[in-house]
Amino acid sequence: MSAGWHVGRAVLAAVFLAAASPWAAAQLPLPGVSSAPAKSEPKPAPDLRKQAEEQLADVQRQQQENRIEQGEEAASGSERQRLLDRLVTLYTERLKRLDQLDALDKSRPASEARRALMAEFSGPPPYSVVRLDALREELDGMLGHLANLETQVQAAEAQKAGFLEDQRRAAEALRLADDRLARASGKPAAEGEAAKRSIAELALKVADGALSNLEIGLDILRGEVSRQREEIAEVQAVVARAVSQQTLTREQLDGKLRQLREVLTGLAAEMEALNGESRKLAAERSRAAPAGEPGKPDEQQLRLLDTRIETLRVQLITLGWLQTLTENVAGAWQARFDAYNAADGEVRQRAIDKLKRLRDDLAGRKKIVDEMERAARAAAREQEVRLESALLDVAATSRESAILDLLKQRALAYQRVELAGARFERYLQRWLADFGVGEMRPDRLSWSEAGARILHLARKVWEFELFAVEDSTHVDGRTVTVSYGVTVGKSIGVLLLFALGYLIFSLLVRWMQRVIVRRFGIDEQFAVVVRRWVMALAMVVLVVLVLNLARIPLTVFAFMGGALAIGIGFGTQTIIKNFISGIIILFERKIRVGDIVALPGVTGHVTAVDMRASTVRGFDGIEALVPNSLFLENQVVNWTYSSSRLRREVKVGVAYGSPVRKAAEIVAGCAEDHGLVLKDPKPEVYFEDFGDSALMLTLVFWVEFSAGFNARRVDSDLRFAIEKRLDEAGIAIPFPQRDVHLDLKGPLPVELAGSTALPGDGKAS
Repeated sequence: MSAGWHVGRAVLAAVFLAAASPWAAAQLPLPGVSSAPAKSEPKPAPDLRKQAEEQLADVQRQQQENRIEQGEEAASGSERQRLLDRLVTLYTERLKRLDQLDALDKSRPASEARRALMAEFSGPPPYSVVRLDALREELDGMLGHLANLETQVQAAEAQKAGFLEDQRRAAEALRLADDRLARASGKPAAEGEAAKRSIAELALKVADGALSNLEIGLDILRGEVSRQREEIAEVQAVVARAVSQQTLTREQLDGKLRQLREVLTGLAAEMEALNGESRKLAAERSRAAPAGEPGKPDEQQLRLLDTRIETLRVQLITLGWLQTLTENVAGAWQARFDAYNAADGEVRQRAIDKLKRLRDDLAGRKKIVDEMERAARAAAREQEVRLESALLDVAATSRESAILDLLKQRALAYQRVELAGARFERYLQRWLADFGVGEMRPDRLSWSEAGARILHLARKVWEFELFAVEDSTHVDGRTVTVSYGVTVGKSIGVLLLFALGYLIFSLLVRWMQRVIVRRFGIDEQFAVVVRRWVMALAMVVLVVLVLNLARIPLTVFAFMGGALAIGIGFGTQTIIKNFISGIIILFERKIRVGDIVALPGVTGHVTAVDMRASTVRGFDGIEALVPNSLFLENQVVNWTYSSSRLRREVKVGVAYGSPVRKAAEIVAGCAEDHGLVLKDPKPEVYFEDFGDSALMLTLVFWVEFSAGFNARRVDSDLRFAIEKRLDEAGIAIPFPQRDVHLDLKGPLPVELAGSTALPGDGKAS
């Protein structure tokens, strides 16, 4: 047992007291902290079990008194009784956990099987492979148990945060209840608040009890983790010492092979029984017909029979897989024996290679079994949902339940194979590790031998045939089929040739783009789209040329054409839609680079029109990437579509009594004098309205949008000029005014809100 766990065990009493009574935490003696005077001695922590027993007895007494006071029926539905019942459960559980905590202090002996295995490896080597395998299985079980314990510790730690939050809320509720009770006036109100405070106090005790139980459970788990780690370290040390000194005798091999033959015999008998049952079900299905309607089969009964027949078929298939797996296990044991006992290094290497092939083959089969098991479990879940959601009679419910059981049997059959395969794979990995597979031993090879092996391996990889294709031609009325092998080297050559062709085509197409822009005056954006289309067509041509040069017929890809087309169609429909929309925009020229457009959520200059999306830079400088389809599907306002002229308005108010005509002339003169305001159409001033505080005039003028033009700056300049000239002309720009009228028919009541003492009167204010 680790020392750290003992220290945590000793401090648990303090943690328990702090959780059980928050308001006593200030008086709790903690290491290094003294809440009492210096002369007082620290009190020892009380016995946790005795305290839990006293708390349980006290709560049980309160529980009984509450039942007598309120009546059995009324108490069963009250909040107080529910909290008391919860406390009884928590304190009872605490006593059990304290017993488990005390049991951890006592040294628990290892299991009989483990003690016997450990004793066998205490003597001198060599050691039995079979017995060492058994000890390793025991070690795997211990590691799995340790992982489970650590997961429980993590889950409890995560749960602790919620318990602490519940405790905080309960303590806050109790403080609020104390405040309400202190402010209560009158006997009925005080009694009601006292009852609420009692409920809040019980709720806090429940939160404290749950947190304390969690702390004790965490301490138990940590102790078990510590003990498990110590036992694992002990077993691992024995395994590490014995693994290099193990041996496999002929008698041990014969015993293992005899056990495997017995397993094969049992599987064969199981398959024979399933075959007989399958024949009976097939005969029953052929005779199946509904009652009262001869000639018309009962579809529901046939569905149940078909499910049973299919389940038997799955079970027979999995039994066949288990037979093959068992035979491979026997072959692996034979190869293991040869590797341990072969005098010839070549024989030993062949045995190890056989183990590696069995491992690789098992890994490939494992994926298939996993997929089929997932499919079987998914079918069972769908049947469960159907059974729960459908409104069925008794007979239909029984039939659907039987189908659900059959689907679960399929999943169990696949799981049986999966577990056996996983166990065999674990054995193979362990055995290969014992033989040092994957370890490099350059001291056994010279540099020339190592170089020759690397060159030989590289040649084998270069000439490795990925797949073979057949090309058929007609010669003199006969069909001649030629087979071509596609190797790794040929594939690499195809990729290099494609990369070279891509580089050449890219340079040519970019040169073509520059030519059509410079000589034919094509718009730059339109030229970019043309370049991309030509490049796409060039890539198709390049792929065909490269495949022909490599003598790989296009029929190789025919099998995936339909599925690939469907997948690409669904996956790229949005991209294609935006791509075509971009082409339409470029050809129609409704939206061009430099236009000012208004879309939902963005207004600004169009800076680029690409194949998939266009770029709009807002007046705030933020650029937005807008899919091209939005320009066709939504309403778009193009401020500069047919003309770059825009109309602007500036409103100004003058005071009542001012010469309006003169003010209008001044405002119009300001617009005429501004250099960016167009003279045609001429600026105009309108007498807009009689406002609450001013006579409203509106200046309407036109401006020409161009690169770098800022309409807000023009508006600001005009307002500065208007304010200055109106001020020089003595025309005021008013601000909002309100007239307040007082009704003085009677005297106004006057009250003094407070009195201030006069100086020297001796009275405080």
